[in-house]
Amino acid sequence: VFAEAILPPVPFARATYRYDLGRGAYAFEQLLRFQNVSATIRMTVQRLSSGGLWVNAPVAPTGECLSLLADLNAPVEHLVLPVTALEHKAFFGPFARKFPKATAWVAPGQYGPFGSLGFAKESSTLPFRVDGVLPRSKKDPQPPWASEIDTRTFYVDLPGNAGPVAEAAFFHKKTKTLFVTDAVSWIPKRRTAPDIFRTSFPDSLVDDADFWPKSVLQAVFLSLRQDADGSWPGYERITDRVVRAPILAAFADIRAPDETRAWVDDVAKSWDFDRIVTAHFASPFAATPREFKAAFGRNPNGLDARDWRQLDDLNRVIVDNDLGAVIKSDYH
Repeated sequence: VFAEAILPPVPFARATYRYDLGRGAYAFEQLLRFQNVSATIRMTVQRLSSGGLWVNAPVAPTGECLSLLADLNAPVEHLVLPVTALEHKAFFGPFARKFPKATAWVAPGQYGPFGSLGFAKESSTLPFRVDGVLPRSKKDPQPPWASEIDTRTFYVDLPGNAGPVAEAAFFHKKTKTLFVTDAVSWIPKRRTAPDIFRTSFPDSLVDDADFWPKSVLQAVFLSLRQDADGSWPGYERITDRVVRAPILAAFADIRAPDETRAWVDDVAKSWDFDRIVTAHFASPFAATPREFKAAFGRNPNGLDARDWRQLDDLNRVIVDNDLGAVIKSDYH
């Protein structure tokens, strides 16, 4: 009862945009806002051979969202919580209650106010039914969609961190599509922000030439550094390419470099994908396993030390106050 009570209320004023991604896949986008960070957050849906729907990383189940999903005229067969990140799991419980006949498969390592989950579904204290834990390898129990969608789950639990970190990658074999949540992104170089920003910000602000670059830099925690000519160097370095978000490179990868490299290598070697669908920024985008792997190199986009300054400062606070795991590598 307590767990149910602390689930967040569904923000019914939040707009949902649906896009046909081709190859039987769909995106349901909402706008995530937290303090000075604003970014799109995406639920992805794949139509299975049965005609049913595989729903990955559900967003807030507003009336508009559920109506757009119902318009696909197909039963929701499976719900997937692919990460431990709070912004992606906050509405899984409310969404799952809308589809009690769908199976619910969840990444291991859940922790925090909504409950916990280990490597077995019986360990769950989450406020919704868990039918299975996403597999880390072929040796683990496989989900019912395994014949169509393969799964590889990154998992690490480091001493000193608040809790485990997990993210599952999925490969839809028929369409050669890689589905990830936060692992990589494609940030488009645009004149203005995507239209969904107009549902939460005035047109005059969205149309400002600096609004989109600043939104991008704030979302990935790079410093707001602008040159005399009005350009944003950090933004220029990370747009129109496959990119690992700097905040993840600076906080996660340097604390678990071996585990990160092993998972990235596994994904790149196992699956011959030709496009990637993610939970943030633009999707889908064309990409090869080689490009996916390259995004995890050390500062592969050549960001200036000044662009990393904000993340450097935050890491310094973490280290000085023993708030996180030991740093084992460099992101510069």
